[in-house]
Amino acid sequence: MKQKNKSHDRFDAIVIGAISLTFIMAAVLTPLAQGQQGSYPSSSDTGTSSSSSSMMPPIVNPTNVQTDNESVLHVFQGNPNDFPGLGPPVINGITALSDSSFPRDSALSGPVTGISVRYKPGTQYKVINDYLVDLTQGEIFVSVKSPSKMAMVKTPFGEVAVGANGDVLVSFNNGTMRVMNLDGTGHQVIKVQLNQGPFGTPQTDPTVTINAGYELVAADRTLTRTDMRPRDGIARRKFKLLENGHMAISEISVESVMKANDVIADIRQNATGVKERRIMGDLSKMAAVLNYRNGTQGFSVEE
Repeated sequence: MKQKNKSHDRFDAIVIGAISLTFIMAAVLTPLAQGQQGSYPSSSDTGTSSSSSSMMPPIVNPTNVQTDNESVLHVFQGNPNDFPGLGPPVINGITALSDSSFPRDSALSGPVTGISVRYKPGTQYKVINDYLVDLTQGEIFVSVKSPSKMAMVKTPFGEVAVGANGDVLVSFNNGTMRVMNLDGTGHQVIKVQLNQGPFGTPQTDPTVTINAGYELVAADRTLTRTDMRPRDGIARRKFKLLENGHMAISEISVESVMKANDVIADIRQNATGVKERRIMGDLSKMAAVLNYRNGTQGFSVEE
C-alpha cells in the first residue's frame, strides 16, 4: 500500500509540475497548432449531461466535406433531440488522407529502443515483429519516442500507424474499434487506414489522421450514443458521426484518460524506468497544453 501511495504521489507531482509550466508552454502553442492537421473552424458543439440510454439511429442528411488533398469525409447530421452534441457539418480533430499517404510495412525500420507496448490483461494479440502487432481483441497502448520512427497496429478493420513522439490507445471489442491520440502532435503522427470488414470497399475505406486529444470510433454497425460515450471514466465532448454512421470523432480529455484508463494507470504505478517516466511526463504536458488551448468546459463522463 505504501508503494502504491508513493506512485500516486509521483503522478500528482508530475501533473502539478506540468500545470505549473502551462503558461511557459503557451509560447509554443502557436507552432503546435500549426502542426495539427485538418484544423477546421471551431465547432459550436457543446457537451451534454450524462445519460446511459442508447439512441436510435439518427435521421441523417449526408454532407460531403472536401479537404485540402481532395479526399472526402462523409458527415451525417443527426436530430439534436435524438443525440445532443451533434452540430453543424464541421469536422475538428480529423483529416481525410489519400490511401497512398498511409505508410507501408516497408516503412517499419530503424531503431526500436524508443518503442513501448503495453496491453490490458486478457488482450488477444500477436507480435509480428519489433514494429508490428496484430490486435484481435482487447486494448493496447503504443508509444514511439525518438530515435524510433514508427510502429503499427493491425486490427480487424485496418491499421493504425504511430509516428515518432506519438502515444496512442487502440482497442477492438465486440465489433467496435477505438483509437485515442494522446500525445501525437505535428505532421500526421497518428494515421488510421480502415480497409477491412465493413470498410472493405473503395466506397467505405477512409484513410485519416487524428489530432492529439481526439478519439476515432469505428464499428460494423450504426454507432449509438453508448458506443460513442461508453462508461469508461473518460470525459468527452463535441461528437461527429461520419461515414454513414459507422465512424465518429470526438474530443477527449487526456487528463481523464490518465486517471481512468487501466493500461495508463499500470504505467503510472510502475513508472520506475526511463521510458515510463518519459511517457507519463509527455502525457501530463500534453494534457496541460490541451486544457490551456481548448478549455475544459463541456466535457462530461458517462455514468
